[in-house]
This record gives sequence, C-alpha cells and structure tokens, in this order.
Amino acid sequence: MPSSRAMKTETDVDQEQHGEDETTPVRRGLLVSLIHPGKVFRSSEFYGSVVRRPPTRLPGRATTPNVNFLFHVYPVRIPKKVLPLRATGRLGFISAFLFVILTISGAYLMFFYRPQTPEAFFDMQVMGTSVAFGQLMRNVHRWSAQLMVVTVVVHMIRVFVSGAYRAPRQFNWVIGIGLLLLTLFLSFTGYLLPWDQLALWAVTVGTNIAGFAPLVGEHLRQALLGGTDVGSAALLRFYVLHIYILPLAAVGLLGVHLWRIRKDGFAIADREEDPDPDEVQASADGDGEARQHGRRYVRPQVERVLAWPHLVVRHAVVAGATLLVVLALGVLFDAPLQEMANANLTPPVAKAPWYFAGLQELLSYMHPMVAGVIAPLAAVGFLACIPYLEKGSGWRLRDRKVVSILFIVVIAAAVILTIVGSFFRGPEWTWVWPWDHLYLEL
Repeated sequence: MPSSRAMKTETDVDQEQHGEDETTPVRRGLLVSLIHPGKVFRSSEFYGSVVRRPPTRLPGRATTPNVNFLFHVYPVRIPKKVLPLRATGRLGFISAFLFVILTISGAYLMFFYRPQTPEAFFDMQVMGTSVAFGQLMRNVHRWSAQLMVVTVVVHMIRVFVSGAYRAPRQFNWVIGIGLLLLTLFLSFTGYLLPWDQLALWAVTVGTNIAGFAPLVGEHLRQALLGGTDVGSAALLRFYVLHIYILPLAAVGLLGVHLWRIRKDGFAIADREEDPDPDEVQASADGDGEARQHGRRYVRPQVERVLAWPHLVVRHAVVAGATLLVVLALGVLFDAPLQEMANANLTPPVAKAPWYFAGLQELLSYMHPMVAGVIAPLAAVGFLACIPYLEKGSGWRLRDRKVVSILFIVVIAAAVILTIVGSFFRGPEWTWVWPWDHLYLEL
C-alpha cells in the first residue's frame, strides 16, 4: 500500500509549503467580514433572496427599471414622442402625485382629529391655531383634493381625444372611469369631516340626491348616514370611508391601471405604427416609390429612448412643480371653516359640493328620478362603454364622429350645469349673477 505521504494531493503539499491548512479559508472569511461587513451581507443568500437581481442582457442604464424597485413601474424604453409635455400633459402622473400628497397630509391631520361630534369641529379650530403647520396641512389637503378632481376629468378628456382607449386598452379605460368615481367619492366623504355648517348641508344635499334611487335609494342613504339625518353616526361612517375603504380601493385600482399601462404599452406608439388611411390610399393610387419597392405601405419605426433618466427626470420636475402649486395655494387661500354644524339652522343657500352641483342644478329642471338616478347612470354607463361602441374607427376625432358627438354633449352638459349650479344660484335656488354675490365655497 502506498504511504500516507504518497497519498497527499498536490493541494495538500501546496498548503504545507505556504503554511496553510483547511481552516485558512474560514479565518480569511472572518477577517473579510470584520473589515467589509457590508460586502459580506450583500453577497449573502438572504440579501440575494430579498433584493433579486436577475441576469439581464440589457446594457447600461437599461437595467435600472429591472433591478430598481422604485423604477420598476417604468418600462425600459419608451417612445421618444411621449417625452414632450404637450404629448400627455402628464395629467395621469399629476393625479397620482396629488393622491400621494393627500395621503401624506391626511395622515398628519389624523394625529389631531377625532371623528365624533362636536369634538371634530373643535379639532379643526385647534389645527388652525395651535398645531404646527396644521392650517397649512389642511389647506394643502383640501386644495389637492379639488385639483385631483379637475386633473382626473381633464385626463379622461385627453385620453378620449387622443384615442388612447382603443384596443388593447379598452378595459384600462373602464378602470379609469372607476378611478374617476372613486376620486369624486373620496372628496365627498372628506367634505363632512370639518363638521361645520358648510359640510353638514353640503352632505345633506348630496345624500338626498342619492336617496332618489329606486328601491335601494333610501336604504343606501341610511347606510351612509347611519340613520335618517346627518349626525355623529354619519361623521364616523364618512371618516371610515374616507380614511380606509375608499383609499384602499383607489390604491388597488390605481395599481391595476398602472400595470395595464405598462403591459399594453403607450398609445402614441400604436398610433404612429398603424397605417394612416390617407397614406395607404396614396400609395395604392400611384406612389412610384412604393411600386418600385413592391409595397403599398411601410410601417414606420417608432424611435424609443430609455425611461431612465429621460422620463423619470421629467416626472420628478412635474412632481416638484405640482407640489409648489399646491403649497402656494395652501399659503394664499385658507380652507373654509364656518360655524359649528347645526341641523336646526338652515343656511341661506344649501349647495352640494361643486362637483355635484351639476346634479343639483339638473334637479331643478327634471323629475328627481331622472335627474338624480337615470341621467348620471346613463352618463357613466356611456363613458364606460365608449371603447366597445366603436368598431374599426381611426385615431382621429373625425373618424369617430358618432361617439365623439355624444362624448362632447355629455361633457359639455356636465360642465355647463356645474358652472350654473356653482356660480349662478342663490337663496331658494334663484338666479344670482356671481359678480353681485357669489354663493360658492370650495
């Protein structure tokens, strides 16, 4: 049998010559962990399981959206024509950022607010006098809510005009309509929380409109109010809806909305790649170059750039500008706070919140069933079904004449009724010129 010396491997001999043994790697590992603990942690299995960095063949900055959690919502590359502000107005991003501002400012206000009567009113007074930045936060919260309603509506109009709801984005348009409704209800439920005269009677009018629904109207109204009148039970229920239920629903829908945008792609790319009927007809009628190359139409290539840093930096600038606008409004204009809510003291004018003033104005012309139920449900149903009503239509408005006319009628009617109900109505819903006396509180 060979001796033990002869059975030693070359590695063993090399270790003996350099004074190393099998414990040397362990000692070296302990030494490295003492000198570079961060490096050891990042190379551990636990860190790798938490911060996944899948192998990718994308070069340079193209890997950022794949490995960075904050940027993962962005696609790697985007059409270059998405970058200018005029392309989308960044209205969707502004709406989402306003929701973030609402969440942060609302969380701050929750520290000093009790959803019970009459403490809610006194807490609002304390915020304006004794809480650090309390009045500013309340102003920012209220103005962000008002602006979010406006930006979501304008965003919907822009998406329709650009035809960005067409296949394969039909269902994402429906999700957007759901987000619009949630935005309105979020603002409406927050309207009652100050517990002043403005809040009490605005919510009273708004819930009375909901009570006109057949069969379920009165049950729905009592479920919202916790009784027959706006009182402490209504305040608590509106608080729960405003703080928990509706924001969670909005976050869920917004997540799906953003995910579908990522999966469906940007509409501007599809619009550029789809053949223009005029160009196709021109090539078919005698385009010499097209006949020479044996083709009738060449699908153009859309130029794309990396989302990071081109789109992300622009979003950061827009977010900063939006925050400055909200802060400026919060500094210049205080959120109103009238006398404490008193159901026995009717104000000269009881108006719903301005975004529901159109329904209140419509009630002065039509039967409550038509104005309070049929008309709004028909309008919302039409908006949700728009992507499925047109077949084979083009991107331009002139190619979608019927749907475009109906959409313009619905939006114009809503805007006109809202303006009239907000600015031109006074005591007992009589006509009042706004320059004589303005009965409007934002």
